[in-house]
Amino acid sequence: MGISKKTILVSLSCFALAIFLASCSKNVSLTRLMPAEIPVPNHVQRLLLVDRTLPESQGVSIVEGILSGEAPFEVRNAIDATMATIQQELSTSPRYEIIRATERLKGGLFGQVFPKPLSWEQIEYLCEKYQADGVLTLEKFDSDFVITEKKITIKKEVGSGKDARIIEVPGILTEGLASVQAGFRLYDPLTGTLVDQADFGTNNVWTAEAETRTQALALLIDKSLATREVGQMAGASYARRVAPMYVAIRRNYYGKPKDHPALSQGARHAEVDQWEEAIVAWENGLSSVSDPKIQGKFCFNLALAHEVLGDLTTAKSWAGRAYTQFGFKKGRTYARELEQRMMEEELLREQLALPTPN
Repeated sequence: MGISKKTILVSLSCFALAIFLASCSKNVSLTRLMPAEIPVPNHVQRLLLVDRTLPESQGVSIVEGILSGEAPFEVRNAIDATMATIQQELSTSPRYEIIRATERLKGGLFGQVFPKPLSWEQIEYLCEKYQADGVLTLEKFDSDFVITEKKITIKKEVGSGKDARIIEVPGILTEGLASVQAGFRLYDPLTGTLVDQADFGTNNVWTAEAETRTQALALLIDKSLATREVGQMAGASYARRVAPMYVAIRRNYYGKPKDHPALSQGARHAEVDQWEEAIVAWENGLSSVSDPKIQGKFCFNLALAHEVLGDLTTAKSWAGRAYTQFGFKKGRTYARELEQRMMEEELLREQLALPTPN
């Protein structure tokens, strides 16, 4: 039997580590898998992505595009970017095998409300055609790009060489607000249920300034590019809703030699990913110091080391000890974060569990 995608990509206790140094403290960046925002039945393993934004009437869509100022190719590009991002993001998750449908179905382009759901006959046909267990559809899509401007004072360099100087001159600040409204549905044909229906409103602002309006507009992001980028944001947001996704978290730890030589000794081991050796150094340091604040730092570091190694129970114990035994308040906060992580890990196990064979 071959190794499954989940076996290759997921170890709940495995982190990709990158060490960074700051001027006074150190930190470690951990890549971890966050659970999806909503549960999706475990029997949905092969997920089909379908673009359902083909206009019901080409003539009506052209009129609506003119009224909204959206050219057909601009909207289509934004939709393609949204679908491509969903596919890309979901493909990085170990939760599903992703398939993209080649057809584009009629639905809710420029729609303010969701169209009528696809019939279960249509869903079953698509699942049979693509050998999928579930269908995720983009069912409505609308975008907008609004430009505003105001007079400001800008700085300008005049002269050259030794005579160069900065002066203030009247200018124009332009602001482009791109927004996308995207509606998604997730169908489960096995149970005949609509697992999810969600409307995502996403926006972003770009600015540019210059002496004249024409210059400022020339520097502002292109409308088509702006709506594409916001569409990508909407796609990435929805992917996090239905699939566990990798995120980076950063943890600080203590390694200043003036506090205690063992703190910096353990930190040097941590910098080269020798966490077991760091634990030994910090445990030895803890037993040789009487200052409660320094003892709290040792406990805090020990909690971090065990989190990196995947032992969240021991990590939480050390973080709690930093606060309860030595009054180190950051230990209390860290213990709460670890408790939350432990609950998320349990939820993650449930979401990644394989379906029970019939």
